[in-house]
Amino acid sequence: MKKELLVLVFKVECLLIALIVSTIYLLKMNFLIIHGGILIPIGIDLLAGLLVTTNQRSRQLLTMVNGFLKLILVGLFPFSLGLALCLLGAPLVVKLAIPNWFVMAIVLILFSVMLIPFLKLVLLPLQGIGWQVSGSALLMMTLYLTSINSQFLNFSISQSNPILWLSYLGSFAIVIYAMDQWGYQLPRIKINSSVNYWWLILAIVTGLLNLGMSAGSWTRLLTKFQLELGTHSLVMIATTIVWVGIKEEFIFRYLFLWPLLTVKAQSAQKKIVWAMLISSSVFGLSHADNLVSGQGFLPTFLQIFAAFGVGMLFSVITLYTGTIWIAITLHVMIDLIGYPMASAGVFANGMSAYMVEFIILTRIIELIVVFLILRSQKAQAAFAQTLRRIQK
Repeated sequence: MKKELLVLVFKVECLLIALIVSTIYLLKMNFLIIHGGILIPIGIDLLAGLLVTTNQRSRQLLTMVNGFLKLILVGLFPFSLGLALCLLGAPLVVKLAIPNWFVMAIVLILFSVMLIPFLKLVLLPLQGIGWQVSGSALLMMTLYLTSINSQFLNFSISQSNPILWLSYLGSFAIVIYAMDQWGYQLPRIKINSSVNYWWLILAIVTGLLNLGMSAGSWTRLLTKFQLELGTHSLVMIATTIVWVGIKEEFIFRYLFLWPLLTVKAQSAQKKIVWAMLISSSVFGLSHADNLVSGQGFLPTFLQIFAAFGVGMLFSVITLYTGTIWIAITLHVMIDLIGYPMASAGVFANGMSAYMVEFIILTRIIELIVVFLILRSQKAQAAFAQTLRRIQK
């Protein structure tokens, strides 16, 4: 499909989405509860879709404005498209009693086809590390929110909803494809050949110290502490593994870390250190949203600090080994056993003197181990192997 035609198709899609949602809202169908506030993001999506340009030779200011328009579309277009298609399918399910899984299958096919112009014109043309990192991370969250629209086809809003799991898999697939198109390689499954396993074992053991977070006291930790997997459903455990452990490592130890390692620096070591500091800081700050859910300032601050320390350790493990799977395994174990298994984990239940002391002590240990590995001359060969594989 020629670029001019693709642009026209995309703008028509944006217009159709706005017309479908606004028309169904105005019809006031008694079996569809749509709040008027939804028209605001739909209108913003339409405006951004009509204004965005594919011209890569614009002036610097226009290029920046165009970048922001694309980020707006990344955040809104998939959700808006999913909403419009689900609203169209709702009468078929509610009034004509057509099985919701059949209607959803058609919706998913249409959604996949209509998403192609968006991917080719909005996501893939993003240029520059900042735009690419922001766009790919935002898209993963957007596709998750898009699955909520399945409620209009009588799917439950729960972790057992198969559409939610399709959104997880779809977000990973699209972002991996985007990273490939931008010239980044996937982290290896095989560990770098230059790895010293004593250093690796030290880093892993340091990460496992986090399992003692829920002990409650130093006495219990040192004498009576037993690891216990949270008594949650298999669905919740699977969600923790996929959408917390794998997703967060994928975002912060791949989507963020890999592009940052392509920035020019005076030395490879400085490049690694700055990439780790930035990605780990963002990882830590990403937990600040727990303030909105009512978590106290001190627990949130300590959670940010804890996440930063863990992020530094996981980053050095990832770069030292060339694979993210060790960090993913540790992350999942910490969430399932150490915290355990809540959006904010033990942080949501207030802070004890033990928790404050434990967090500070373990973060100091983590940062010391990170420093030692980074400064080790023997470790530089393993880091060099990873750096050679960042880009194609």
